[in-house]
Amino acid sequence: MNRTFFIIVACVLGSLSSIAQTKDEILLTVAGESVSRYVFEQIYLKNSQMMADTDKKSLDEYLDLFIVYKLKVADAKAQGLNKTTDFEEELASYRKQLVQPHLIDKQEQERLLKEAYGRLKKEVNASHILIAIPENATPEDTTAIYNKTINIRNRILSGEAFESVARATSDDPSVKMNGGNLGYFSAFQMVYPFENAAYNTPVGQISMPIRSRFGYHIVKVNSTRPSPGQVKVSHIMIASPQNATSEQSASAKHLADSVYALVLTNENFERLAQQFSQDPGSAQNGGELPWFGMRQMPPQFEKAAFSLQNPGEVTPPVQTQFGWHIIKLLDKRGVGSFDEVAPELKARLARDERGRVSQQVFIEQLKQKYNFELDTNALQTMVLLLDSSYYDGSWSLPSMYSNRFIFGFAGKSHTMSELAHKILKDRNRNIDVPFAVVVDRCYNELVTETILSYEEQKLIKENREIKYLLMEYYDGILLFEIMNQNVWARSSSDEKGLEEFYQKNILSYSWDERVYVQKFSSTHRRTIKRAKRYITSRRGQGASDQAIVNRYISRGDTLLAIDNNAVMPNDDLIKGYASWEDQLSETKENNGEYYFIRYTKTVQNDPIPLSEIRGQVIADYQEYLEQQWVESLRQKYPVEVNKKVYQKVISNLN
Repeated sequence: MNRTFFIIVACVLGSLSSIAQTKDEILLTVAGESVSRYVFEQIYLKNSQMMADTDKKSLDEYLDLFIVYKLKVADAKAQGLNKTTDFEEELASYRKQLVQPHLIDKQEQERLLKEAYGRLKKEVNASHILIAIPENATPEDTTAIYNKTINIRNRILSGEAFESVARATSDDPSVKMNGGNLGYFSAFQMVYPFENAAYNTPVGQISMPIRSRFGYHIVKVNSTRPSPGQVKVSHIMIASPQNATSEQSASAKHLADSVYALVLTNENFERLAQQFSQDPGSAQNGGELPWFGMRQMPPQFEKAAFSLQNPGEVTPPVQTQFGWHIIKLLDKRGVGSFDEVAPELKARLARDERGRVSQQVFIEQLKQKYNFELDTNALQTMVLLLDSSYYDGSWSLPSMYSNRFIFGFAGKSHTMSELAHKILKDRNRNIDVPFAVVVDRCYNELVTETILSYEEQKLIKENREIKYLLMEYYDGILLFEIMNQNVWARSSSDEKGLEEFYQKNILSYSWDERVYVQKFSSTHRRTIKRAKRYITSRRGQGASDQAIVNRYISRGDTLLAIDNNAVMPNDDLIKGYASWEDQLSETKENNGEYYFIRYTKTVQNDPIPLSEIRGQVIADYQEYLEQQWVESLRQKYPVEVNKKVYQKVISNLN
């Protein structure tokens, strides 16, 4: 059973089950939990709209289905399944996923989406110089590095060649090969601050130092061009690793050229890929690769693929670090309209660091909304209180500072002890980091976590849709776990119970009518002819299969084979068997095999072996287990239906 699908279905069944009543007539009570007439009517109407006409249930059927659902959830709660760590973690994960889209500034998100879309339509070729900033750098260190970057920029503005200065000063390891030139790129292919600098700096100009998580960058924009979009290609790869010997390299090139020659003779490219390509990820698909854009493939492969103009065109062998590639263009496409790419952009935005931009704007708005306050003196005091014992884990905040205010919002104060707890919790990633950096980093993260947690709880409480989706998922997880425990897992592990169920219901797992036959076969026509004559003779009648076979063993090879089969009356193997002379079919030939069929008997209600029908028996056994379990739940938990209110439901919905 697919867990996610089951929980979604359960959520549909239980949706609105806890909505605040606008009509407080209680329709039913299940295991002590009341459900109003209004809620039940809304659930029924919602599900009726979703069901096909053939799946729709009467009110009585649906009421009973809903009662069973509530009984199962009640049993899960009674067994404490809602208090396990796995349950709490899964619910927390879903809650985060549910509220995340609401914890950002929508206008800022829209701006970022449109910005990214505009950038996807244009590529920038830029060079850069990186001056790295250590992770544990103090504010003083950062200032010194910034001033160093300014001096480097001034050297370029004074006339020194960008590439020469880059090779002499840049901390980017690739500068030795490219002189700082990063080639063409588009949105989402560089860290966001760098991307901003590249798209906002005019061609030929040098940017001011730009800070990213790597350090300070000086960016020079060399040129721009329209985006080439994406391509879909197939390829045949002949592997030739970089450490291959000269003989291995020559052999790989020779094979690639030979395969290319076959391609030019109009041999089927997909079949050649399946036969020769050494790329295990694509060979079985005829060499087909997913759509890709620039900077997603090795440069040589990318250049060759984008040079193809018309579907069906093929490149000569192209060498990359992986070997030789013969590339066939399947299709090309542009960027697409904003509406077409917006869903993908939104997903990429959430994964990209720019996704935090809209959240940070949102947090700043919340700070203003909730009158955020900060005691900067308390922050400075925390820096002074830290000492070397922090690094070995023995430091603790003096008790006199525990309740000292450090920040507050929405009428609630937060203390130095909360910050101290955060600092201690993050000790492993702060080893050898200056105390000022530790405090600043942990303070900012604590504020973000606290404000978002507050807003999340407020959102769940005030947003009806989120509140009830969360409640539905809560019940859905419990329903899956209790069903798995009492039905699915049990049915798959209880071999004895499954066998007993099968034997008890064996008449339900029987063929209506089965015809038993024997197939006599040999690669020798003469052997078949003699065998057919023998089994109809007086001596052969009643002879065992082994006795018959023994007559046709020569030099240790079995020349005659006898297979016993049970088939349905309409099987092609026994077509017309009722009119066979001596209950034997005509001799037939198939791919060098000669054979005839002998009718043995017809059996009514012949049991189907469990091994052949195991899947169906398990499904039936699950249904049986569930019925037994539900009956026990009806005995265990009280269910009360207000008949007068139910009559009103019937009148209203029919």
